[in-house]
Amino acid sequence: MAILQSEHLSFEFIYTGFEYGYVQYQFCFKWKNHSMIKESLLKKNNEYWTNRIDGSFISNEDRKDTFVPFIKAVIENDKADYWEPIDPDILVAIYPDSYFPFLKSHFKLVHESDALKSKRIAREALKKQKGKLPDDIFTFIVFVDAYNFDGADAYYGEGLSLHLIPTRQQLETFATDLEKEYQILKTKFDIDNYQESIVNFVDSHAKVSSVQERIVSKKVFDQTMKTNFEKIRIN
Repeated sequence: MAILQSEHLSFEFIYTGFEYGYVQYQFCFKWKNHSMIKESLLKKNNEYWTNRIDGSFISNEDRKDTFVPFIKAVIENDKADYWEPIDPDILVAIYPDSYFPFLKSHFKLVHESDALKSKRIAREALKKQKGKLPDDIFTFIVFVDAYNFDGADAYYGEGLSLHLIPTRQQLETFATDLEKEYQILKTKFDIDNYQESIVNFVDSHAKVSSVQERIVSKKVFDQTMKTNFEKIRIN
């Protein structure tokens, strides 16, 4: 589990398994280490949904994790971007040096103490000299689609969001913790060799000439894997 936390508010992200070529995620919004979502509101109408951790949302990504590379790229490039897995249960957007709602404030500064002004000027000079600083801020927004909730039978494109304002150092630590967790998952389920199997499977058949045909080949392979291998998951 990796946690991005600000005071009592936290976003927890867990790699829970690898099944039929999909990296499985669960994530939750917490206040004082308690889920902010009532368990009774979440979908539990089949085995997939009942395997959720109490108060957590479920999502997955095709073949390999793409969440960590996304976070690392934003930290490195200092450019706003968003991440959304193949099934849009979750969307994470990160905005460097920006505050929600990302518009010009309706208010203006009318007074700044000498102490605060000196501190601000000193930091601006340091920022100009060094570029990236550990206390640079990022707005981190997590959106979860209403499809995770009981009674939702399709993706809505609507749902709820959690906003955090971590520093660069906090975000780097979060990415490092996620990467360690994913490496454990990769080793446990031999994910890299699964990727190689997909490549070998496609290469052993006629060359495909369109994106659609590549998708069909992947689906055929996934069905073969479902037939010939036992289900694997973290209990």
